[in-house]
Amino acid sequence: MFKSLLFFIFFLGYFISNAQNTDNRFLVTEKVNSLLEQRANCNVKHNSVYHIQLYNGQNMNRAKSVKNKFTGLFDMPASVEWENPEFKVWVGAFENKLSADQALLKIRKEFPNAFIVNPKK
Repeated sequence: MFKSLLFFIFFLGYFISNAQNTDNRFLVTEKVNSLLEQRANCNVKHNSVYHIQLYNGQNMNRAKSVKNKFTGLFDMPASVEWENPEFKVWVGAFENKLSADQALLKIRKEFPNAFIVNPKK
């Protein structure tokens, strides 16, 4: 009987101490989740947009020609950008690389040298 009582007290102490450790683990997990959420929000705010580049070179007329050809074939925004020392024709503003990849598959049928860029502005 004494051994059973001692055994019961031992396990009762064990469960109480584990309950306290579980609470600490929960608080740590909650803090980690909070930090991960803050990091995800930060990434959304600072995530740059993906574009598809059709042309780069020093000829502005050629860049405009490529842009006009593209806008005639596709219903997607295109722009001529200047990055010293070249003009670049960028297409679209994709939020993620997957959507840029999907568009690139269609665009490469007409512009085989097109590729995805992620400019850091």
